[in-house]
Amino acid sequence: MSTDATTEGTPSAVAISKSLVTTNIDAKRAEADKIISRYALFGTVTGLIPVMGIDVLAATAVQTKMIKDLAEVYHFDVDDQIIRMAITTGVTAIGGRILTQLASTLAQSFSPIKMFVNGATQAAVSGFLTLQIGKIYQNKMELGENPADIGVMEIVNHIVAQIQEGKWDANQLSLTHQLGGMFKSNEN
Repeated sequence: MSTDATTEGTPSAVAISKSLVTTNIDAKRAEADKIISRYALFGTVTGLIPVMGIDVLAATAVQTKMIKDLAEVYHFDVDDQIIRMAITTGVTAIGGRILTQLASTLAQSFSPIKMFVNGATQAAVSGFLTLQIGKIYQNKMELGENPADIGVMEIVNHIVAQIQEGKWDANQLSLTHQLGGMFKSNEN
């Protein structure tokens, strides 16, 4: 087996490790993927809240609840670590909001459409962050690692890597696309 072989985008050695650590990994992964998709939609909606602070609190609550639900799938007890994880996700939510604000100040248009575009951008960023945070936690739990050990810099590095790899696609995080995907996944 070559060292660059992959299974569903995951290096084979990591995929094998996950299957050894996590029993019934396919069923757990399917359930976790549904949870992440659902909370990514909720994360996108939090980005539409126009009041800075309230949107960050809402995104933090959504992401923390997602992590708790993922932990249940992978049989991790995170109740005593929930505040630590909320702080971690809160910092990333603040970072996403600040980046969106910086981008909007660089925009040259001051039309009424700008407010809508900025809200859509914030929604897409919030949805993307929620999706990626879910994937980070899912990956760590599949490897049997404590989800509370994930730090802000690990999340930032992962998100930067996803953007560099071209995985940032605002169209996939639109409410229309997510709602369509949610209804499609519920049909199965």
